[in-house]
Amino acid sequence: MRSKNQFLERNSVASVFEDIDVIPFFQPIICLKTGRVFAYESLIRGCSKIDNTIIPPKELFSLTDSLHITGDFDRLCQHRALEAFKKFNSNSLLFMNVHTNYIFNGTKGQQELPTLTEEMGFNPKVIGLEFIESRANSPQDLISFVSKQRESGFLIVVDDFGSEHSNIERLILLHPDIIKINRNIVHGIDKDVYRQSILKSIVGLSEMTGAVCLAEGVETPEELMTCALFGVNLLQGFEIARPDSDLKGLEAQALRKIEIYREKIYNKILCRLRETRFLTGDVNMTADWLIRQIDVDSLESMESVFQEFVVINPNVELIFLLDENGIQISNMICAPHIENKPYSYIFHVEEKGCNHSLRPYFTCFSAFKKTNRFLTDKHLSSCSGNLCRTLAIRLQGEGKSYILCIDFLEEEIKTPLHFH
Repeated sequence: MRSKNQFLERNSVASVFEDIDVIPFFQPIICLKTGRVFAYESLIRGCSKIDNTIIPPKELFSLTDSLHITGDFDRLCQHRALEAFKKFNSNSLLFMNVHTNYIFNGTKGQQELPTLTEEMGFNPKVIGLEFIESRANSPQDLISFVSKQRESGFLIVVDDFGSEHSNIERLILLHPDIIKINRNIVHGIDKDVYRQSILKSIVGLSEMTGAVCLAEGVETPEELMTCALFGVNLLQGFEIARPDSDLKGLEAQALRKIEIYREKIYNKILCRLRETRFLTGDVNMTADWLIRQIDVDSLESMESVFQEFVVINPNVELIFLLDENGIQISNMICAPHIENKPYSYIFHVEEKGCNHSLRPYFTCFSAFKKTNRFLTDKHLSSCSGNLCRTLAIRLQGEGKSYILCIDFLEEEIKTPLHFH
């Protein structure tokens, strides 16, 4: 086994950093669901041996880039991180950064990380490799390199997703185990519905592809709570702990934060469950009340009742009636906030005669012949642009059947139209 000195001696970076100490720092990544520190990301800091001043990472990598020894320096950083983490003896994972601009070195390059980790006494299964956003010169080489690392047991992590080169194409190439969401998406997410929508989309994408989401750059309690409540499993940022070389101190700090936020998340989840249960029960009770007020064979009187109904029920967006063929035979009676919206060619209120025969709230009665009532899954309303559920109820008149449709608001979506 090569010694530490032998490792350094074979890299020209050793002579470059004679006056600089390369110090591994770490930042905890927590999982609120399990209540533990999931992983630590290894970072690097330089310290001048002359005056003990800290040298920022950007300056260190700028120096190595200018000397064309970025690859060698990165391997030195990985060695130092593994060395420090081994002494910590943690059950958490370790994340290490890999720059894609120097990994294209054939079979030799593919073997370096597995060899290094094994020589340091680590199973690659406890190591996550973070691929940063630098452009890949050869997609095929990148795929080959990542495939080799995955075969060796490493977790594959896409870093800074949502910025520059770390985009959908990178996910398609790498099939990552973990997607780290860029802090530009996380920043101020508690106040920005666009960021929230993007985050929810990324979470949905990760779930469909078997990956886990990690929100990085979480700096406020509000950002942390918002990310957690939108389904992000892993969290990292200053609100949890700032990077430090003291792993034991970081662990204690992260565990305290986990305890605080698990209780807050628990209380929020309880409130949401109660609201959901109330809404589900309330939907049917509300509909039953409405049915008792209407005359199925008098369209004009029905619309008059519908108009009163939407005013006194703020969670109802729309009410309309279909015939047995799915054709809209009534006006769409809208809640005031929809009625007052400017006309949009994307989202607008449908007029009489519109064919709804392919909508789930109509086709459900063909799929389930004995069903007289059906509540759809959450969907984007083509009329309001909000997320809603439609309760469809089969009504029987004199010789005819009708479908009464009631749209219940699930979540208001702030489209550009809302801001004008």
